[in-house]
Amino acid sequence: MKLEGRAAVVTGASSGIGRAIAVAFAREGASVALADIREDSRVPGDEHTTLELVESEGNTAFFQETDVTDDGAVAALMARTADTYGGIDILVTSAGVTSDNPAHEVTDDEWEHVHDVNVRGIVRCVKHALAHLRESEHGRIITISSQRGLRGGGDTEKAAYVSSKGAVTNLTRQMALDYGPEGIAVNAICPGPVESGMTPVETDEQRQRLLDGILTPFVGQPEDIAPAAVLLASDGGRFIHGHNLVVDGGYLVK
Repeated sequence: MKLEGRAAVVTGASSGIGRAIAVAFAREGASVALADIREDSRVPGDEHTTLELVESEGNTAFFQETDVTDDGAVAALMARTADTYGGIDILVTSAGVTSDNPAHEVTDDEWEHVHDVNVRGIVRCVKHALAHLRESEHGRIITISSQRGLRGGGDTEKAAYVSSKGAVTNLTRQMALDYGPEGIAVNAICPGPVESGMTPVETDEQRQRLLDGILTPFVGQPEDIAPAAVLLASDGGRFIHGHNLVVDGGYLVK
């Protein structure tokens, strides 16, 4: 029960990495606000919502439909969380989108949408959660970047996505400088290839392509990322500041 008595907000909580983190937090004793643009998972085969998974284990959570590009919706999420749980101790910004175009073909709308969700969405969440995080003795901000936010590349035609994750990497470092002296630890997790709604694995060829880029004999699952978030959110992460924690199956090494 490493997070017992703490209140967490997780965006992008309905599926994938956000879902796994939210469930892991609840199992460790946290009360969790689950935020996403839809409650149902985007992953085929997920029969239960994240809220149902949390409540089935006797843990406390609520779901609130939230578009992180909508400042008013984000403000309402943070206000409800603070009112319901008496504050906010942990913020995880897992909401994210991708796109598939090289720089010369990215439309203005596509570029704006990817950066609005992946980067400005974080800024909106921090802006409205910060007053509550400042009051916490265990303040944590955990962003979800990517191994591509450190090295770039990996796949072709990912100009908007890779650039947004590079921005998340350095935004995280800057927020650590800004808020670390106030007792808020700010860090990023940089996942490698993880099977999810954003990275579906529907054929043997797709699976092998991912395996060829990593060292492990299996493709990562969202549950492989959640323990890193638990570490950063717990007392064990109190001396980790401004770090981009890579959990990538050896992608960067290979």
